[in-house]
Amino acid sequence: MNDIVDTFSAQALKIAAQYEGGQVAFADLTGLADEFAAKLTEQLSDLPESQRPPVTAALESRLDERVKELDPDSRGAQALGELLQSLNRTPIY
Repeated sequence: MNDIVDTFSAQALKIAAQYEGGQVAFADLTGLADEFAAKLTEQLSDLPESQRPPVTAALESRLDERVKELDPDSRGAQALGELLQSLNRTPIY
C-alpha cells in the first residue's frame, strides 16, 4: 500500500518539477494528470476494494502537504493541484 503512495507521489513531484521548469505546457499537464489518475486506478484495481480509499486518501494527503509547502502561485503548486483534481475526476471514455 505504501509502495503505491510512494511511487505515485514521486511521479507527481516529477511532473510538477517538469511543469515548474517549463518542460511541460499546461495542455500537456492536463493530459499527464489524466494519465496519472488512470495509472493509479489501474494499480488500485489490484487491491481489495476496502484498501483502495485509504491508499487514495494517503496519496491525496501527501500531495496536499507538498502543495502547502510551495508558493501557492507557483507552477509546481498548480501542477500538483491539477494532479490532485485528476484523482477525483470521472474519466470520460
